[in-house]
Amino acid sequence: MNALFAADAAPARDLGFQADVARRIARQRAWATVVALVPWLIAATAVLWGLQPALAAAADQLAPTLIPVAMILTLVVGSLAAALWLTRRLGRA
Repeated sequence: MNALFAADAAPARDLGFQADVARRIARQRAWATVVALVPWLIAATAVLWGLQPALAAAADQLAPTLIPVAMILTLVVGSLAAALWLTRRLGRA
């Protein structure tokens, strides 16, 4: 008789409900993070806008130097990324 009533009982854990609650909590935390970053974004925009004339003058003087440096840094970062990827790929075998 107990087996008959046990079949109609609710499950001890509703995984669908738990997943839905977790998704809602994650969405709320994500929006809270975005809202918390808005004042920092406004402050950074104001600072960069104020520094624009000085940064433009510095960029004009450093432009011939920055292009080769940027190319070298790009190659270094690409090489490091490839080395890390190969290490993980070959380390599993």
